[in-house]
Order: sequence, then structure tokens, then C-alpha cells
Amino acid sequence: MREQSKQWQSKTRITKRWMMGAIATPVMLGMVGWLWLVPEHRLQANATRLSSNDTAPLAHSHREPLINGIRMITAVSGGVFLLLKFRFSKSNPETADLSGANLNEVDFSNADLSGADLNGADLNGANLRGADLSGADLNGANLIRANLCGANLNRAEFRYANLNGADLRYTNLSGADLRHANLSGANLNCVLLTDTNLSDANLSNALLFFTNLRDALNLEPLQLEAKPSPFLCNVALPAYAQQPDVNPNRACSRMPQLLSARYDISLEEAQAIVEEARQHHWD
Repeated sequence: MREQSKQWQSKTRITKRWMMGAIATPVMLGMVGWLWLVPEHRLQANATRLSSNDTAPLAHSHREPLINGIRMITAVSGGVFLLLKFRFSKSNPETADLSGANLNEVDFSNADLSGADLNGADLNGANLRGADLSGADLNGANLIRANLCGANLNRAEFRYANLNGADLRYTNLSGADLRHANLSGANLNCVLLTDTNLSDANLSNALLFFTNLRDALNLEPLQLEAKPSPFLCNVALPAYAQQPDVNPNRACSRMPQLLSARYDISLEEAQAIVEEARQHHWD
């Protein structure tokens, strides 16, 4: 699957070159034709008024504007090429259309997939660690056990996406649309959730450790209480969810075991992580 991603990136670069060539070539040919025909037309018109002895210097004089014209074509075509190259380098990479693609366990770590169309794509177990998926369309995508640790998911769309068991630690989910998404068993530790739409998202058995939920949108207390409920430890709850039966530290005693089992670290190391995080007090 890693080889498939390399081939896709190679095709992207080839497409850019063909586009630049397709634009620059007609421009160059058109200018060559214009510069060739205009002097020739003038030469024929002048020849009718001159004797046969006078036409020879005129024929040689035709070469000079033609050479100058070719130089101008070279300069202009070079400028067109540089302009197109500049525009391509400054703009975002063209939107990748990977909707419905089978990308099972593909390695897209640190890839730039901003704005990509991954609607309904199968990314089961995919490695998207550190990837830029800002503004990407992942509606209905299969992201079961996908590694999205540290990814940029700003304004990404995940409506009805399956993120069961996905690793979302340290991700930027600001402005993301997670309506009706399945986040059961997902790791949402230290996630940025500013203006994230969690309407009807399934949070059962999700790990919510050291997570600020105050700025999330449409999160209902029922989502935190439905069985099996998410594991909460050192969580900042929205004002409307701060009820006596919603304890933001209810799973702190179990969190070291959960982290140890999920990330194959020692229990002592996991306990140290939890203890350090609990030193932080939300304003």
C-alpha cells in the first residue's frame, strides 16, 4: 500500500507537467505561426512592387525579424512556464479524488492531503500519523483503528465516518464535522476540539483523557452517560454537562491500565503520565 501512495504522488507530478505543456505548447506554436506568416505576407506584397533583383535582399531581411521573433517566443514561453510553475508551487496541491478508494493499511504518514476527497474511502488501519487532512472530505469513510496521531484535521468532515478504535491523540479537530460519527473506543486524549461538531457522535468506550470539551459543539450529557460510557479523566466539561452524575475524573483509576494495554507501555509509565496530567487544573 505504501507503493500505491508513491505511485499516486508520481502521477500527480506528471499531471502538472502535462498541464503546463498543454498550455505552453499552443501558445508557442501560435506565436511561431504568426511571426512566420506576417513577414511572409509583407514580403509577398512588397515583391509585387519590386524587381527580381530587389527581392533577394528582402528575402534575407526576412530572417532578422524571424530570429528576433524566435527569441521573443523563447522569452515569453519561458515566462509562461515559470508563471505556471510559480502558481502550482504556491497553490495547494490539486484536490486528490480518492473517494471510495481501497486504502486499507496505506501509509500516508505526514502526507499533504488537505482538501482531499476521501468520501467513503476504506482507510481501515491506515497510517495517517502527522498528515494534513485539513478541509478533507471523509464523510462515511472507514477509519477503523486508523492512526491519526498528531494529524491536522481542521475543518475536516467526518459525518457518519467509522472511527472505531482510531488513534486521535494530539490531533487538531477544530471546526471539524463529526456529526453521527462512530468514535467508539477511539483515543481522544489531548485533542483540540474548538467548534468541533459532535452532534449524535458515538463516544462509547472512547478514551477522554486530559481533554477540553468546553468548546465542542452540540455535545449532550447523554453522549457521556450512554452505556458503555466513555472513560473520563481530567476532562473539562461544557457548562451544560456539569451535572452531579457526570464526573470528569470517573475513570482516572482505570486510565493507567487502559493506556498500558493500548500502547504497550509499562503500567508504571502509564501511571506517571496520568499523575502528571492530573496536575493540570482547567481554568
